[in-house]
Amino acid sequence: MAGLMGILTLVSIGFLVFAPAPLKLTSLLAIEPLDRIFRTEVGVTNSRWQSIYIHQSKTVTGDAQTLPADSAGLNDHFVIGNGEGADDGEILISPRWHKQAAAIPNGASFDPNSVCICLVGDLDETAPSTAQVRRLGELVRTLQSRFRIPAQRILIRDVKDDPAGLGERFPRAEFGRDVLK
Repeated sequence: MAGLMGILTLVSIGFLVFAPAPLKLTSLLAIEPLDRIFRTEVGVTNSRWQSIYIHQSKTVTGDAQTLPADSAGLNDHFVIGNGEGADDGEILISPRWHKQAAAIPNGASFDPNSVCICLVGDLDETAPSTAQVRRLGELVRTLQSRFRIPAQRILIRDVKDDPAGLGERFPRAEFGRDVLK
């Protein structure tokens, strides 16, 4: 029995030693200021980011473990939770953003110099929460200000135009009044 315990202990130590480092993922709760998004591993180059692409996850729930990802982490730069998997209005900041790498949203073709934001939810079925829309507006305005991105470079596409789209229940008019000025 002692021999078996010794072997299991050595195997466990081996797993710990050779396990890959966890992907860096940070989050901002709905009340935290957004200036932390610019504290990245790689320096933020203001001229790099020229547009903002916003889409839905098309899932009822979602967080860093369940949304599409590859070895570099989440496919998007930012994910805004709906209370199902991530807190309502919580902004998840992906390793792609920390490394200032291009996003790769599923099925969408877009400019690699776009900041990519995903709202958790199937916005064809259910409207985003008030907290999600508020945090999205804050995040977009913060990015616009830092990178001088004009309103016409905020990309919100209909589902028929894009595999992810933003969904029929997204409050475009309200969002436009608040952000797309």
